[in-house]
This record gives sequence, structure tokens and C-alpha cells, in this order.
Amino acid sequence: MSREPAIRLGGLVKRFGNRTALRGIDLVLEGPQLVGVVGPDGAGKTTLLRSVAGLLEIEAREATVLGFDLHADVVPLKARVGYVPQSFGLQRDLSVLENLRFTARLHRIPEGELRRRADPILERTKLLPFLDRPAGALSGGMKQKLSVANALLSDPDLLVLDEPTAGVDVLARDAILALLLERRDRVLILLSTSYLDEAMVCDRLVYLDGGQVVACDTPERLRAAVPLDLYRAWGADPRAIARAARRLPYVSAARASGRFARVEVPRERDTGADAVEAGLRSLPGVALLEPVPVDTESMMLHLARAGRGVFEAAA
Repeated sequence: MSREPAIRLGGLVKRFGNRTALRGIDLVLEGPQLVGVVGPDGAGKTTLLRSVAGLLEIEAREATVLGFDLHADVVPLKARVGYVPQSFGLQRDLSVLENLRFTARLHRIPEGELRRRADPILERTKLLPFLDRPAGALSGGMKQKLSVANALLSDPDLLVLDEPTAGVDVLARDAILALLLERRDRVLILLSTSYLDEAMVCDRLVYLDGGQVVACDTPERLRAAVPLDLYRAWGADPRAIARAARRLPYVSAARASGRFARVEVPRERDTGADAVEAGLRSLPGVALLEPVPVDTESMMLHLARAGRGVFEAAA
């Protein structure tokens, strides 16, 4: 089997009874990188990640992960995958160290090697003082950090993490993300997330909706593809500016955000940058107008609208 981390999926379908969760996924990911899997609730993110990790039986024209065929024996694949589920999946009655020791035995990692691998991660995540604490007694953030440490223990070629930072505190989120960013150059990492800041540090984003891939590209190219011009209109009363902006025929959305109004102008309605900017500057209360690059929020909204179109077409 190839040591080069790679995922190749063609027409991947997953059904649960009468419900189709994945509707023909076509996806190719090669080499070490951090890939964010994003999309609305019910889009199929968890099902896709579980399929890639070899945890589900699937249908597909082609489905290989790390060179292993998902239609065949996936036991060897699981030995090379670190998986963190959305809900805490370790033994709650075992201590932090006992959970790690159990995983080490599954991967035939000697005791001395276990501590050599685990201690730096435990120190980084501030779990080292809690080796003897039962996993079930840890806080939510500590549980997630332990799950990630456990997944990293076998030094996997593929890391699959399903919302590992959901509901945890900011410090725990930062610690988990730092561990992943350190490995992006040598491991293929699939990370499902609902946080925009996490999505934007990924090398590539896979946007799912309705069980299908709507887009797969770098965050920069996805932002550049949004047919939208974005403006900030600064003034003493951003709410009033936003209300006035919404009355302009070429404005699709406007809302107050801090000390400015955020104004969206679809390029299909654009009457020319000079005319648009002149119209926005003339709004009552505008002290300063600045065009700004398309942001993550606009990109995600654009993908969501595209996803609804894909889902409606499939239905």
C-alpha cells in the first residue's frame, strides 16, 4: 500500500434504510494537507468522515484511502488512521494514561515508546498532571484534547476529526488547532468544523450540502469566485446607514457591524463601481466608504446558496 496519504472517491453513496446520506461523492485529496469539511447540519459531513475512516459500508465506483479499497478488508487501513468522533468515544472509567495505554497495545506500541510519544502532546495540552484522572471526570475541553492525543498516538498517515472543537473553551480550541497545524505538512488531515476561523486556516475546503460536494478548493480561490462586491460604510449610526443601503436597487444585503454598515452588492446588479460607490457615499450619515475583499461570511453564504441549488436539483 502507498505511504503517500491520499483519498480517491468516485460516486460514493451511503444509504441508511430509505435515507440517502451521501449522493455520489466525487473527491480526490492527495498529499499532506489540512482539509476542512464544512456545510450545514445534515449535509453528510459525519457520514463522509466515517466512510473515509473505514467505519461504514459504502457503494462507489471507486473508493480508496491510503491505497486501501473501502470495499475490501479495511482493518489494515484503520491501523493507519487516527479518528476523533463528534462525541467522546474513549473509556470513561479508565484514566487518561490507561486510555492511552489501551490504544498503544492495539497498535503494539511498547510502554517506553508510549510515554515518548504521549508526554509531549500531554504537556502541550496541559493533560500531563491528570494522567490518573478517570476520563469521564474530565471537562469537555479536556476530553476533546485527550481524544486528539489518543488519535495522534499511533503517528497515523491520516487524521479524521469530526468537530473536535465544538463546545469547548477558547484555550482548548487553540491547543487542538495548534496540534493539527504542526502536522499539516506530513499528514493528511480531514477536519469538520463549524468555526469560520478554523475553516480559513485550512489548505483546502470541501463544502457539502445535500450529501454532495458543492465545492472543493483553497479558501482563497473560493473567496475569489464569489460574484460579490463588499463595502464598509462607516458612520455614527450604522443601523440607519444599513436601512438606507437596503433601499438601493443594487444592494442585496446590508447590516450594522460595530461602527460600520456591511453592504453587499452582487455583481449581476452592479451598475459600475463608480456609480455604486457614489450612491453609497451619498447615503445619510456615511462618513467613510471603503471597498473590502470578500470575507469568509460572504463566501460561506454563497456556497450555502449554491448548495441549496444542488440539493433542489437532486431532489
